[in-house]
Amino acid sequence: MNPLTGTWIANLEKSRRHENHQFQSATLRFEVSGNDVSLTQSGVNMSGKDESSTLTLVADGQEHAVSPQAPGVVVISKWIGTHMLETTGKRGEAILGRGTYEVAQDGQTLTATVAGIDGQGKAFEQVIVFDRGH
Repeated sequence: MNPLTGTWIANLEKSRRHENHQFQSATLRFEVSGNDVSLTQSGVNMSGKDESSTLTLVADGQEHAVSPQAPGVVVISKWIGTHMLETTGKRGEAILGRGTYEVAQDGQTLTATVAGIDGQGKAFEQVIVFDRGH
């Protein structure tokens, strides 16, 4: 089984959230089958609103369209070793965002390092530490 597979719950005390991204809670769920990765993100944003989305990734290092959610946007995902997934979002040659999801060797902690441009057009970077859920 891939080390990313499963449910991960954000540990806010260990995380470094960006000032414009002070979410109240976050959960990631990865389902991995070979290079096919389903990533469901859910949680409560800084306004107290529940949010959830699912992204299907193909970790083959090739560009894949995100549409219809984001016309003109492609995501490139690839495995870095056995414990890390790297993703890059682009529109044309412009990089919109980049993220890495790395599982610790003991399999109990996931560190997500995410950088990009948010909905207000502002650059951000944050490091979110997740504990494996049960």
